[in-house]
Amino acid sequence: MSANAAATTSLTMDTYVQADRATSNFGNSVRLSTEGRANIWRNSLLRFNVKVPAGEHVVSAKLRLHSESSTSSTEFVDAFTTSSAWTERGVTWNNAPARGAWLGKVGGFAAGSWVEWDVTKGVAAKGGEQNFKLESNAQKWVGFKSRESSSSALRPKLVVTTAPDTVATEAAVIKGWGTPIAGDEFNYTGAPDATKWNVYNSPGHAGNGIRSPQQVTVDGSKMVINGTADGTTAGMGAKFANQKYGRWEVRAAGSGDNEYHMVSILWPDSENWPCDGEVDYAETTGDWNVIKFFHHYGCSNSQTWASRPLDVTQFHNYAVDWSPTGIVGYVDGLEWFRDTDPAHQPPGSMHQTLQLDWFPDSTANGVGEMRVDWIRVYAAVGTA
Repeated sequence: MSANAAATTSLTMDTYVQADRATSNFGNSVRLSTEGRANIWRNSLLRFNVKVPAGEHVVSAKLRLHSESSTSSTEFVDAFTTSSAWTERGVTWNNAPARGAWLGKVGGFAAGSWVEWDVTKGVAAKGGEQNFKLESNAQKWVGFKSRESSSSALRPKLVVTTAPDTVATEAAVIKGWGTPIAGDEFNYTGAPDATKWNVYNSPGHAGNGIRSPQQVTVDGSKMVINGTADGTTAGMGAKFANQKYGRWEVRAAGSGDNEYHMVSILWPDSENWPCDGEVDYAETTGDWNVIKFFHHYGCSNSQTWASRPLDVTQFHNYAVDWSPTGIVGYVDGLEWFRDTDPAHQPPGSMHQTLQLDWFPDSTANGVGEMRVDWIRVYAAVGTA
């Protein structure tokens, strides 16, 4: 995939907050501070504006800060996404936004050096405002130059690489997964193919609303699930590719009331949940501008997860690669989730499900929709 560093980025705000000075603001500081000592915690906040050229999308984003102190190999500074609920001259420890998705950690760097975090999975494909939070486990002060530094060359940078939208964004193409072994192109009309799908006729998720076969249709190019304001929606499970290990990819979009959650799942064939696991490799949870990955494992329903900004109302390609070495998730061909802990592996075969689930809350109820262009399944490594 050819790419070119064409995005324009600007640092619009940065500051830090400090636990033992919980009402103080440090927006005019010439440095960013992090510290892990109890009661003296310091966390840093940064905001960038990313302008992506028309017809391109983000394929890589690196946050670069110039250090004023060193860390050992066991002292780390972690990068997270965070919300935009802060201003440079107004944020304090008491009102600072919480951390979001974990993006990575860096340690073992020297004072006077550039430190870099790969924050790609925390940057929206089409750019816009991006917010980050830095936290440290170091039992000492670890600082970096801020945008108020007298040296403009040493101020924080976000280096964003883009690629044309015409470049393949399917993980299967980019990673060379070969020819699909199963799936559905939804190139017919009427009800979902009964030889391929079991359409639910049951109570809704967690008993909310109902799942009705009448709410899902195929229009000749895509499958559409419609959810009504009273929680009548749909879901369906694949009869194909019931297997342990493999690769699945779905092209999907959703929109409507935030009470509706679009979800693409690998579900255990045993139906023994939660003990036999669940892999939600594309899920919304009340915000159509964020996509999440949830990997459930064990009888205690433990989870590892990832989140990234994304306009889910537009079609994107979501993929999961499940192998004996672990589970890897992709959005538009870019890795955004990885869990290689052997203890987290699903114990048996699984199959694809597509669901529009209803989570009623205190707000007015509205309608929702899930659209799927296709679902394709590929053989696992060594099983073709």
